[in-house]
Amino acid sequence: MSAVPNQKVLVTRDFQPDNSIWKLRPTFDVSIAVEREVAISRLQKEFERDDRGRLFLMHGEYGELHLPRAEHRLWSPHLSFYLTQYDQQSIIHGRFAPRMDVWTFVWVLYLAFAFSAFYGLALAYSQIMLQQTPWGFAVALASLVAIFTLYVVAHVGQHWSADQMAHLRSQLDEILHAAGVGQI
Repeated sequence: MSAVPNQKVLVTRDFQPDNSIWKLRPTFDVSIAVEREVAISRLQKEFERDDRGRLFLMHGEYGELHLPRAEHRLWSPHLSFYLTQYDQQSIIHGRFAPRMDVWTFVWVLYLAFAFSAFYGLALAYSQIMLQQTPWGFAVALASLVAIFTLYVVAHVGQHWSADQMAHLRSQLDEILHAAGVGQI
């Protein structure tokens, strides 16, 4: 169980993706045995010593793990994590997400469809006020269907990348062990 209140651990040592219908970007918390500052220092040293190239990055309290380019698929994830402190307990909070180029494109699409839905509704309202056929509702409906479709596709992609999320999580476990940052 997580040491952070009101947060559910969504990923365990034996990784199983969260199958919640609403949840994208699975997260997990790992309680660690050393103080936050010590863990940051040890992970930074491991980053400097590591031979993974640009697949493991550490920037202070923030770190990332990436897959090799040869293993990339459209929905391949990366793992980002933060080292935090809560009530004298050091915690690594990790989150899986699509690669930044994919994630940015998805959000641009979400915003474009949301604006189209809004302006479609505004157009339909104007058409009703002018006693014209409100075809703006069709634009709004098509945009909402596109948003829902994109959401479903994101869930399918997340499911297809479960093996890569498990691989990234095991990589994190290996790095934590090599750095001497033991899990509780």
